[in-house]
Amino acid sequence: MIKSSHLLLVVASLVFVICYPECSASAQSLELQLERVEHIGENFLDCRIRVRKLNRTTHSLNGTATLLKDLDTSFEVSASFAYSSLGNNQFNEYPMKLPRKKVCRYMVEEYTEFQYIWANKSNAPQVPKGATEFCPFPKGEYWVKDLTPDASFIPPVVPTGLWRMTIEVWKQDTVDVKILLYCRVTKNLF
Repeated sequence: MIKSSHLLLVVASLVFVICYPECSASAQSLELQLERVEHIGENFLDCRIRVRKLNRTTHSLNGTATLLKDLDTSFEVSASFAYSSLGNNQFNEYPMKLPRKKVCRYMVEEYTEFQYIWANKSNAPQVPKGATEFCPFPKGEYWVKDLTPDASFIPPVVPTGLWRMTIEVWKQDTVDVKILLYCRVTKNLF
C-alpha cells in the first residue's frame, strides 16, 4: 500500500517536471527516429539512400549515393529545418538554418562538427579538425550502412515532433539537388 506522503511526493515531482522542464532537462532524454529520405533532382547525384527498419524499434539509413562530378567552388549548399508538432506533415519553418555557402567552405566550417555521426558507418570523407581547405568534394560512390544517429547533438530546447531537414545544392543561383530527411524527435522522462 502506498502511503499518502509517498503519493504526494510523486505527484509533486511530476508537477515540477511538467511545469519547469528547463530545470529538469537532465531528467529528460531526446530520441531521434529516422522516418524517410527523399531526393529531388538528378543533375549530378544518383541517390539510392533509404531508411529501413534495423529491428523492431530502430530505423537506420542505408544505401549508396553516386556523385557524378566533383563539387568545386562553383557549388553552394544550404540546410533548413521545419517541424510538424502534430506529425501530420503540416510543417512550420524553424529559424534554425545553415545559410547558403560554398561547398568547400561548408566542408571545413560545418561538416567537421558533425562528421562523427557517420564515422565507421560510411565512406564519406573525413575532414581533419582545423583544416582550412577541403576542395573539391570528390566525385565517386559513397555508401552508408546501418546509420542510427543518436540525439546527442540536438539541443534540449528543440521541440518534439516530426522534423524535416532540407539540404539544397546550388549551382549558379539555381537549386540542382534537394535532399529531404524526415525524422521524429521525442523526449522521454527518466
